[in-house]
Amino acid sequence: MKSVCFLLLFFSGMSFSFAQPIQEYWLQARMNGVYEMENGADIQFWGFGDNAPPIPGNKVFLPGPLLRFKEGDSAIVHFKNNSPEMHTIHFHGLDVLTPYDGVPHTSVEIAPNNSFDYKFKCKSAGTFLYHCHVLTTLHLAMGMYGMVIVDPPTGPGSLFENGPTYTTEYPILASEFDLDWNNIPISPGPFNLFEANYFLVNGKSGSQLLNGDHDLVGTVGQSMALRFANIGYGKVKYIFPNSLTFQVFSSDGRPLPNSFTANELVLFPGERYDLIFTPNDTLMDFLTVEYWDLRDELLLGTNLLPLQINLLSLQDLQINAILEIRPNPAREKVYISNKSSEKLSVSIVNQFGQFILEKTIFPGENILHINLPTGLYFLESSEGSILKLQVLN
Repeated sequence: MKSVCFLLLFFSGMSFSFAQPIQEYWLQARMNGVYEMENGADIQFWGFGDNAPPIPGNKVFLPGPLLRFKEGDSAIVHFKNNSPEMHTIHFHGLDVLTPYDGVPHTSVEIAPNNSFDYKFKCKSAGTFLYHCHVLTTLHLAMGMYGMVIVDPPTGPGSLFENGPTYTTEYPILASEFDLDWNNIPISPGPFNLFEANYFLVNGKSGSQLLNGDHDLVGTVGQSMALRFANIGYGKVKYIFPNSLTFQVFSSDGRPLPNSFTANELVLFPGERYDLIFTPNDTLMDFLTVEYWDLRDELLLGTNLLPLQINLLSLQDLQINAILEIRPNPAREKVYISNKSSEKLSVSIVNQFGQFILEKTIFPGENILHINLPTGLYFLESSEGSILKLQVLN
C-alpha cells in the first residue's frame, strides 16, 4: 500500500506548469462529524471540512464544502488527513492526471496526519463531484463527498462558454445513509449489504427541507440554473410539478450535442445534469426527489424541495428594520415588532399578489394570529417595507 510518505519518489519525474490563474482550496478529512437527523437524534458521519489558513477549522460538513473554479484555472486542493485512517480525494468526472486522481491503487493514499496537494487543470465547464476513494462503499456512505462546479472563463451566469445564461443557481445533491453503518461504521463487506434507509438533499431530509432555508426561489421571466447530482448508490428521480418543464443542456460535465425538454430526470449513481428553467408565471409547489433501489426497482423514499416563483426577486424587495417578524416560518401566530413610534397599517398578500387581510400594527410587539394555508406571503406596511413570511400548516 502506497502512502504519502513516498510522494517524492512517486512524482520525481513529473512537473506542472501553472500559466493559467491558480484557484486554491484547503480541505481536511475528519471522522468525528455529528449529524442531527429530522427526528432530533444524532448519528456520526465522516466528511470533509474547511482547512484554510490562518486558522483551520475543526468541523466537517455534509456534504463537504462546494469547490468552485473557472474553465482554464489551475486548481490546487491542499488536503490534510486529520483522521486515524487512510483517505483520498477523487474528483469524479474531472480530467485529472492519474497520480492526482485519488484512486488508491493508481495514485496514493494519504496517511493519518499527512498532507497532499491535488493539482489539475479545469478543462471544461460543468458540474462534478468529489469523494474519498478508500474503501469507497463505506467512506462514501459515511458522508465523504461534495460537489465541484467549473464555470466558463467569464464566471457564473452561464452553464458553459457561449451557453445558456441564468440569473439564479441551485446545486442539488441527492445522497443517502444506511443508519446501521453510521451507528457502527465497520468494514462494510459486500456492497449488497448496504441498505439505504435515510435520504438526503444537500445534507438535509424531510421537514428539515421545509424551514425556508432550502427553498428554490425564482422570479417570473428570469432563468434558473439547477444542477442535479446523485452521489448515492441508488437511482434518483427529480420530478418537476406537472405544469412545468425545463431544458437540459449538460450531462456529466459536458454540453450535450442537442438540448432536450423534460419534466423529470433519472440519475444513476455518480451522474449529473445541468438544466435551465425559465418560469412564466408565479408558483408555489415542490420539486420531488425520489430514491429507488437499483436491485428491485422499489421506491425507498421521497423528499420535497419548495419551489417558489415570485413576481419580484427577493433582492428587489425593500426590507426595513422598522418591522421585524418572528418566528419565520410560522404556523398559528407571529410576533411583529414595530420599532417606530407610530402605528402602521400592514397588508398581507400571497405570492400571487392577491390581498388577504389588513392589520394595524402598534408601536412595540404585536401578536398576529394567522389562519392561512401553507405558502409564501408578504407583509406590506404603510411606511414602505415588505417582509417575507413563510406559513407552514
